[in-house]
Amino acid sequence: MPDIPSSAPPRDQAAALPGMPAPLRTYLYAPGSSAVLLGKVLGAGADAVILDLEDAVAGREKGRARAAVGALVAECAAGAPCEVHVRINRSARGYDTDDLRAVVAPGLAGLRLPKAERPGEIMACDELLGALEQAAGMTTGSVALYPTVESAVGVLRAEALAAASARVARLGFGALDLLADLGARGPVDGPATLQARSSVVLASRAAGVGAPVDGVHPDLEDLDGLRRATTWARDLGFFGKSAIHPRQLPVIAEVFTPTAQEVERALRVVAAAEAGELDGRAALVVDGGFVDPPVVLRARSVLALSARLGGSPPGMGVTT
Repeated sequence: MPDIPSSAPPRDQAAALPGMPAPLRTYLYAPGSSAVLLGKVLGAGADAVILDLEDAVAGREKGRARAAVGALVAECAAGAPCEVHVRINRSARGYDTDDLRAVVAPGLAGLRLPKAERPGEIMACDELLGALEQAAGMTTGSVALYPTVESAVGVLRAEALAAASARVARLGFGALDLLADLGARGPVDGPATLQARSSVVLASRAAGVGAPVDGVHPDLEDLDGLRRATTWARDLGFFGKSAIHPRQLPVIAEVFTPTAQEVERALRVVAAAEAGELDGRAALVVDGGFVDPPVVLRARSVLALSARLGGSPPGMGVTT
């Protein structure tokens, strides 16, 4: 299995992806070795699907899964109801070039890079992607990267990972692997992951990429726990969460969608701020609460996010 070396030079950072990443709330995994699930996943209702070539595929099935996922991505060139991402394999030598060569086609929107620890491996992936995009007739830079932080080393290098390539749209977060690496006890949304989660949120913001994507909730029957975990992640500064079954999608989407009450309050805050500017008033009170520029900025962000999700009239400055 050939791998991308980690010593490739960095690409030209001027070739940045235009604008902020789309506000995707739900990312649904499907194992690349399951023809049944691959046939259903695009219509499951997720904002993005992650066709998995890594952990969900047994070693002896890797080649067959690679071919199946490559074929499905190619079929999506004419359009898909959601973004199509692929999680590729990584070894001690780097990311798998066979996986990349098989799946880079006009239907591909993003790549999940698991167990990210070395910025050089992300840079190398960027370099090869550029050549593969060109060969496939795609716009250079059209495939976004989602390095996933899943270890102590990854957490400590999170800002460097996020800044390693202009293709990096968001960092992912893998709590299951992190707990195993730390030898820590407790659930994926327990105290053992709190510091790591906050570090990844801060690193993402410092690097100027989108808010990180939370990992999966492994208990399919525990929708109340899923809601608590998703709400906690949103409160910490994450945006979007991965899922392993379609039944998890509505809960995740709801948590990451501004409520009617949030939108209504944001409208009142923005209206008061605009009226205050006309009247020369800097100190404002809305619904009994003090309103200053950061509060107005957050209100505009809520309106902008709601608008991009098909809700309220547009505001300004989405920061998720």
